[in-house]
Amino acid sequence: MAPASDRKSVVGWYPQQYGADQRYTKDERIDGRIAFQWQPSDDVVLTIDDNYSRQKVVTDIAGFGIWFNQGDLRNVEQDSNGTTINFLQAGSPTDFTAGTETSVLETNQVGLNVKWDATENLQIDADASYSKSRLNPDGQISNENGDIGYGGLIGTTLGVRVNGNSSSSFPELTTYGPAGNEAAWTDQAIIGSHVTVRQQQLNSDEIKQFRLGATWKQDDLTIKLGGRYMEDEFALENRNTFANNFWQAYAGYGAPSGRDTGVPIPASLIDGTISTKNWLPGFSGNLPPVLLKYDARAYQRYLEGLWQGPDTPGYNAGCCTGFNGTFDLALDPGTVQRITEKNWSAYVSVNFKADVAGMPFHFNAGAREEIVKVISRGIGRVPLSITPSTADPTLLTVNFSDSQAVTESSSYSYFLPALDMKLELTDSLHLRFDASRTMTRPRLDYLGPVLNVGAGQRVGALTATGNNPFLKPYLADNFDLGLEWYYQPNSYAAVNLFLKDVSNFIVAGTDRQTINGVIDPSTGQEAVFTVSRRINGPEATVKGIELAWQHVFGDSGFGFNANATFVETNKPYDESDLSQSGFAVTGLANSANLVAFYDKDGIEFRTAVNWRDKYLLQFGQAQNNSAFGAEPTFVNSALQIDLSGSLRLTEQFSLFGEALNITNETYSTHGRFSNQLLDVYGYGRRFTAGVRYRF
Repeated sequence: MAPASDRKSVVGWYPQQYGADQRYTKDERIDGRIAFQWQPSDDVVLTIDDNYSRQKVVTDIAGFGIWFNQGDLRNVEQDSNGTTINFLQAGSPTDFTAGTETSVLETNQVGLNVKWDATENLQIDADASYSKSRLNPDGQISNENGDIGYGGLIGTTLGVRVNGNSSSSFPELTTYGPAGNEAAWTDQAIIGSHVTVRQQQLNSDEIKQFRLGATWKQDDLTIKLGGRYMEDEFALENRNTFANNFWQAYAGYGAPSGRDTGVPIPASLIDGTISTKNWLPGFSGNLPPVLLKYDARAYQRYLEGLWQGPDTPGYNAGCCTGFNGTFDLALDPGTVQRITEKNWSAYVSVNFKADVAGMPFHFNAGAREEIVKVISRGIGRVPLSITPSTADPTLLTVNFSDSQAVTESSSYSYFLPALDMKLELTDSLHLRFDASRTMTRPRLDYLGPVLNVGAGQRVGALTATGNNPFLKPYLADNFDLGLEWYYQPNSYAAVNLFLKDVSNFIVAGTDRQTINGVIDPSTGQEAVFTVSRRINGPEATVKGIELAWQHVFGDSGFGFNANATFVETNKPYDESDLSQSGFAVTGLANSANLVAFYDKDGIEFRTAVNWRDKYLLQFGQAQNNSAFGAEPTFVNSALQIDLSGSLRLTEQFSLFGEALNITNETYSTHGRFSNQLLDVYGYGRRFTAGVRYRF
């Protein structure tokens, strides 16, 4: 070890976790609608409708994961940016993972509308609606996960090497397998039990809306005014095996790994393997050859069948107060949120047509006043101590104070004007100008009032999440100037310049802080948590140009439409800014789309080519514990080609089909620098075919 006088701090980034998984998803959806309309007189129409939907999505997962700690890395090699591109970690445990994720979303909306033609010029209309959405309404378990593997005495001196750009290369393991024996990567004789995670996410969203409006029409003049009230009550909570620490009941991998905790996994639980050969088209780099395939629920049932009391062989005694053999769920108090948002608004608009120097002129101006009040309720608690796991040296358990109710409230109001003008310079050449202020309210689940420290933590990666009940809405002052040329029927070309001044942009931010003076047992010092929360960012300007062209070749049925957008901002991401207050506008990217089509005599066929350049998706990553604030997530540029078509056999009967992503492109993300790969998704090609009958 170098003497203290020769040591120095080095800015750098390293991967926190390495893994791969395969996901098989089944998506079922039921939709239904019924409407009733009654006209008691010539002047009044009453409409009642009910819309129902229920969607069930089940995903089965098989994969592996390996965890890294900064203090355990050896032979570290960094590139010029500070990105770790090669290292070793001794004693690395290996986890094989399996899981089933279930999401059932049920929504029902009832609406009433009344329209009354009060006079020849005046129409009054009123709406009332009620909707309620529930996630997992029948108490479905959201996640059933089980990890098995090996570590301890047969942990691997594991190496990782970064070979290139994140858009075409993923990091590869230079060594893997028990004690570095790659041939024994999935040797069932040494694989033992580890953690067992079950989660139940229960959400509900109840919305009540009322609107009253009036429209006056006379010649080329239209005036609209009205008001609206909306009340949105959002509730969520999570029950899991982290809150009671039951997830570690049989952690440790068992005797082959030199541990007293954990049990061997019988061969009957393993359903086979999944090859990783040629897994991700267009990417270089090698993965371990196979994944283990097993059912996490069967694994949990096997562990539950072992229970003989606290002296059960392999049981992690002392880890889980109250454990009696079954992986029961416990409420995680920090996840409980009850958010109520009340919104009052009033609006007025004027629309008229006139001639300016003999040219038709269309004018529309309006304004809306929005008043919003938010009441945010939750359950707060603070950590009292942190204890290490006797079964896994990478795991920590946080112990908490008693819970107490927390309530916060906030309010805001904004005036939102809008202006739209169009001047027809000729029959085929139109000039358009638009100006408006728009407001986007923050998601209700961003408005919780408490700081949530998870009960299950990792060594070297203590994290907490805090929502923000005082978030303001995202505002944009928008200006557009466009020119449209309609040079023949069904064909046009257009150019549009736009400028947006944005404020209160909502981004994820992080800071590192101690909480309640608790000690980190892995360092003996005060525990430092990386706390993530949403904040309103500073002002920024976005500007750009949009080009569009649609052309139809006479009455042949052939044609195309194309568009391109080029955009820039005065607040781009600065990869050299290591402060925790760095800011950039997310979601901005140059893009282009081309659709070639044939549409004639009941035959339709379309080929779509869609391209989007690299862009900043968000601040924050899956392992969000950087010392430099919320690290960015960038989406790599992508090109996708889709095909679709239909054939109308009769007025009622038709066939349709589509093929998406026919070139089998992938979706990938990276961190601050292009070789910091975060995720690669190989969705594959998707084919749909069907029959449509109208009656």
